[in-house]
Amino acid sequence: MTPTPEGTVRIGYVRALLDYLAHHGFDIGQVAGTALLAELQASSLNQRLPLRHWIDLLNRAIAVTADPDLPLRVAEELTPRHWGVFAYAAMTCETLAQVVTILERYERLIDEANDSCLALDGGRAALQWLPRIEQPAPALMQLSVASWVVFARRYTGRTELPADVDFTFPAPADTSTYQRLFGGQVRFAQPVTQLYVPLEYLALPITHRDADTHRLLLSQAQSQIAALDAERNVAALVRQAITRHLSSGKVTLEQLAEVLQLAPRTLQYQLEQGGTHFRQLLDEVRQELACIYLADPDMALVDVAFLLGYSEQSPFNKAFKRWTGETPGEYRRRLRS
Repeated sequence: MTPTPEGTVRIGYVRALLDYLAHHGFDIGQVAGTALLAELQASSLNQRLPLRHWIDLLNRAIAVTADPDLPLRVAEELTPRHWGVFAYAAMTCETLAQVVTILERYERLIDEANDSCLALDGGRAALQWLPRIEQPAPALMQLSVASWVVFARRYTGRTELPADVDFTFPAPADTSTYQRLFGGQVRFAQPVTQLYVPLEYLALPITHRDADTHRLLLSQAQSQIAALDAERNVAALVRQAITRHLSSGKVTLEQLAEVLQLAPRTLQYQLEQGGTHFRQLLDEVRQELACIYLADPDMALVDVAFLLGYSEQSPFNKAFKRWTGETPGEYRRRLRS
């Protein structure tokens, strides 16, 4: 069973993909689908989308355009509007070194696919892309690392800056776009995805530097990070409450809101802001517990269904097949084999 990516992405960042597709004459409805496209267009840029939807969207866009280098091209057309307050805080820094510090601390405001970490490698600085999820899609690495280079060149005024890059995914058939964009050595199938630049690049001044504005924007970024963490905590509390109350029967949003001492609308809103919703969390908890219970060969399937809050076995069988593509019986037989 493939792990489900967790976390969210800023909708403004997602809109960068849609803006690119529309600008180059592609049908964004064909990529996003009617329902998701309507949701994205109706949402504010600071709202969040579940990370798994973002990965699906990128992969569909690559398929529709038949362009495996699409994330690299999208990165070249990113604007501060797509990045949000993170970009404005970064572009008012004093030096590129300070930008890296902002990236390490606040990149989650853009997406929660990875952490960034600066390491020293001899006379070079290595900015590492460290995944937060299992089996990260190559498109996520392409877009992030390319956007780092685009930002550094744009806001130091040094458009010629070359960079060496390592990617963990295998080499594509054609690497010419990588060579053009990064300008240095590009290696694939490496242990860590990272961007290398000479150490002296970190001292390059930022063209839009403004200490007073930077302090104000940094305060906004910190507030947004705090709000994001609070939303994460709400989702964790809901998962815990679901786990505790499942075996007692049907679990509803209203019941959990009462347990958490929140109004149902407030709870629903906080979950949506965190890129999830009650039904999704209920399914995730049920699936995780089902796999644990099914590993016990002595537990009857009907008992598993009751422990997960189902009144009978039939709806559990249907739900488990929707989650995993196989019935509980098939899953248990596969475990035994």
